[in-house]
Amino acid sequence: MDDDQKWLEAAAAIERDILYLTSAMAGKWNQMCPGLAQDISHLQLVESIYRKNAAAGVAWPNPDDLYCIVPLKYDQPVATAIRRDFKIAS
Repeated sequence: MDDDQKWLEAAAAIERDILYLTSAMAGKWNQMCPGLAQDISHLQLVESIYRKNAAAGVAWPNPDDLYCIVPLKYDQPVATAIRRDFKIAS
């Protein structure tokens, strides 16, 4: 599987999560989760970045690296980075 396909599959999985959470907001327990709308907004941001990464041919991160997405204030572009100082414990 190439890197573009990995990004697209990850975006599709996030889209399914967004649909699940959106339908949950229509339910009665909506009042118990005030941060749910913000969580959905963050997931939508991640989904759009994953799709842009696929279109731009960005390499899929190494499993030992942490892919970071940081929304910036004041309508600035989103910052993305790969942090290599985190390693998965084996």
